[in-house]
Amino acid sequence: MKLKRVYFRGFGRWVDREFRFQDGLNLIEAPNESGKSTLIRGLTALMYGGKKDGVGRRIREDWLEAYQPWNGKDYGGEVDFSVRGREYRLIRTLQWEEDREQLVDLWTGRDLSSDFSMDRRKDRNFIEGLTGLSRNLFQQMAWIRSVPLSGDHQVVDKIRQLIHQGEEMNVRPALEHLEKEIQGIGKTTAAKNKPYGMILAKCAELEAEVAALRATYRSVREDQARLAGMKAERAELSEKKEHLSRRVKTLQEALNQAKEREALLEKKKHLEYIQERWTELADQVTRLEREREGVKPPYLLSDEEVEEIRGLIDGNNRPEDRADRIEERLRSLAEEIQDWEEKNSSLLSIDERWLQKQLSDLEEGCRLKENLKTPDFQGTIDDRVKGIQMEKDFKKLTELQEREEKLRKEREALEDHRRNWRMRLDLIEREKFLTQVVDAQVPPARSSFRWLWLTGAGLAFFLLMLFLIPGLSVVGLLFSIFAYVRYWRLRQVDRQVRQEWEERHEKLKRDRERVRRERRELESGGESLSDPDHLREGLTKVEEKLNKVHHSLAMVIQEQEALLNRWRADSTVKLGQLVDQQFQKIREREEARQQDRENRERLEEIRREAEEGATVFRDRLGAFDFQSWLNGWIAIGEEAQKARDHLNSLKLESTTLEKELHRLIPEMEYRSQQRARWKEKLGSDDPNLWTEWMLASEHVRRLDDRLEAARSALKKETERKEAEAWDLELEKVRKRLEEKGNEGQESVAKLADDLQESKRELELISGKHREKEAEVLRLEERLQTLLSGVPSLAERETQLAEFRAEKERLERKRTVLETAKEVLEEATREIREDLSPRLAPHASRWISKVTGGRYRDLLIDPAEGIGLSVFVPETGERQPMERLSRGTVDQMYFAMRLALIRFFSEHGSLSLPVILDDSLVHFDGERIREALRILGEMAEEHQVILCTCQIRERRLLEEEKIPFVLQSLS
Repeated sequence: MKLKRVYFRGFGRWVDREFRFQDGLNLIEAPNESGKSTLIRGLTALMYGGKKDGVGRRIREDWLEAYQPWNGKDYGGEVDFSVRGREYRLIRTLQWEEDREQLVDLWTGRDLSSDFSMDRRKDRNFIEGLTGLSRNLFQQMAWIRSVPLSGDHQVVDKIRQLIHQGEEMNVRPALEHLEKEIQGIGKTTAAKNKPYGMILAKCAELEAEVAALRATYRSVREDQARLAGMKAERAELSEKKEHLSRRVKTLQEALNQAKEREALLEKKKHLEYIQERWTELADQVTRLEREREGVKPPYLLSDEEVEEIRGLIDGNNRPEDRADRIEERLRSLAEEIQDWEEKNSSLLSIDERWLQKQLSDLEEGCRLKENLKTPDFQGTIDDRVKGIQMEKDFKKLTELQEREEKLRKEREALEDHRRNWRMRLDLIEREKFLTQVVDAQVPPARSSFRWLWLTGAGLAFFLLMLFLIPGLSVVGLLFSIFAYVRYWRLRQVDRQVRQEWEERHEKLKRDRERVRRERRELESGGESLSDPDHLREGLTKVEEKLNKVHHSLAMVIQEQEALLNRWRADSTVKLGQLVDQQFQKIREREEARQQDRENRERLEEIRREAEEGATVFRDRLGAFDFQSWLNGWIAIGEEAQKARDHLNSLKLESTTLEKELHRLIPEMEYRSQQRARWKEKLGSDDPNLWTEWMLASEHVRRLDDRLEAARSALKKETERKEAEAWDLELEKVRKRLEEKGNEGQESVAKLADDLQESKRELELISGKHREKEAEVLRLEERLQTLLSGVPSLAERETQLAEFRAEKERLERKRTVLETAKEVLEEATREIREDLSPRLAPHASRWISKVTGGRYRDLLIDPAEGIGLSVFVPETGERQPMERLSRGTVDQMYFAMRLALIRFFSEHGSLSLPVILDDSLVHFDGERIREALRILGEMAEEHQVILCTCQIRERRLLEEEKIPFVLQSLS
């Protein structure tokens, strides 16, 4: 079978996309998440459809929804392929509601769909009909992934069918029929839909019903006594409920009367309050009118006139007074400036830049003085000694590593010698073992003759019973027929077993001859292998030398560890870094000493310059000290800055006052003109008289505003009073209060609390009453049901006896069927084939190739799928493949897959394609190179499709000159 073309109308990311495949090796190279796995999944989906394989109903595959097209609605495509020399095109739609498929012969153009009948899932199974492979078998055979084959019973069944050409299928229908009969009866209580399970369920149901009926009559009497007590409790709760209902009604009426009286009192207070507020407004209007009549100024001034006059008579803002004060302040400032300059002449003469330089130098001196250190001559000497010793140990450690490398190479050479000696010794022992096995081989006995004797015995029994008991003679005849069929089949099995034994015997002989040839080849090179003692002696000498090398290597490693532990280093590189750090520390000490000398010279220079520039303030600064002089100059600088700031402020104030004096001259002239105008208008220029008139005018305006507001408020309240008839309403409220007298005098809060408490008690008693009444009703209904619907106990016991008898009959029938099935299975086990001799030649060839000859003998266990194990060369023990390394396991399964493909191709006359989806991702350098060589060899007879996310496969194929076709996914 070869794939020619696949076209996706829509499948996942592939929409309206076509791929073509050639004979030989097709390489699909693309990064992860680029659609390689989607391409392979889509290929098998178009071949086998979207229905789940191995089930009788139409069920979707799990992946069907996940691979809906990213764009568009067309879900499906086409596959062109060839099988046994003929070319076909399979067209399939994967939409679940519109699932359709069509098979066309590309040579003739004929639609072949009708040539394939539909199964129960409404599927025609084109690929399975053409190749004999279901979806699972095709994926397990042609699609190679790094997964084990253990548990693949479908593969095992297919291998057996190919080997024996359906022989095992002759017995299987009988076993299936017996199993169907047994399943039809049922085995356990879990099979509730089967006769046996139904009988068991019915027996259990009747037993429970009879037990329940017997208990029902006992409980009825108990329930009747309990019902009488519950009715008495219900009557008592009803009486309490009625009493609480009357109390709640009484408290509710009292609470309503109390709330009504409280509302009348609140209304009375409100009416009295608004009456008092109206009376106060009327009194306020009268008082303001009398006060307004008593205030009449000779001249009523407006607000604008009052503001203008106030500005003219304000003494604080008169320009003349301000001008006099400014002139006086200017004279005082001139004298103060002259005195300040004479008093602080030394501070004012300090240059700011010179002072900053002094402060900077003194700060530097303080820092340098703090950093001065006494030279540690002894510490420097100790560091030098330690550095020299570390350097010597580093050189010694380097020499020990070189010696270790030489010892390791010598150990590898001796190990090669030891393996060579062991190989020769193993060759002699294997030859001896194979000779013993070949000599001990005995041809298998024929098991078919006993069935021939049983056939004769059955015929004799038939003839004897034919005259004595004719009815029983049929058993003898049937047994004779069965025994003869078994004899005929076992005779063929005996022939096959004999043939297989001869093949195994010949294989052992060939293995022995191969071992002898290897021995002769070694002896032809001048080596004698006839004396095993000589070989053991040579092996012992090599092992002694190897032990000495091991000892020397251990001593060297121990010395290295001692040197590393001395300096607390974990490697030679780390020790080298420690040496560099030690010498760096010595260099840093030397540099620190040099820096210290430079710092002392700089301190002396700073001191000299500071003393030369401090002639005026020398007495104030005192004896020289970097920190005290720094603080002193800082204080002097602050005083000088304050002196300059004060002098500048005095000068700035003088300049500002002079500008203010020039500005006041026009204002004084304007104010003189305004005073003359108001004197002419008021008839007086007395400021006190002007002030009295202004105050009187303001008082009159305030009285007018208040009187207007009071009259407006009184008018509104009067209108409201007349409209709402406050007097009549107040009189009505007082009369109603007198009529009620002392009713509702009790507190509303207390009545509300009592009412709430009574309601809670009533609700609690009502709940208990309802619960008790429900219990009474349920118990009465239960008693009525029990007394009216209880079936006949005798009738149920009779039915139970009948069902128990039927159960015993089904159990006897099931026992007979199970016995017959065991007999047939025993006969089947006698002819069960051994798959290992048939699969081993194919698997051993490829495993020897893919592992470079390391593993040759492969053991295959088909009992539980295909379990693989090998003999490990180093130990000679048989180990399951899962205990090997991941890379070796991948190699083994890769080789086993290729062996199965070759096996199917030879026995099934069908050349399967080989599809690899990132199957070589765990193969390292030489393993993948060997795997690609094998794939190149497979590509000569099979179509190979290799998917990879790396470029190393393409480079290696080009290096090995293996022809391939590169397929692009871009």
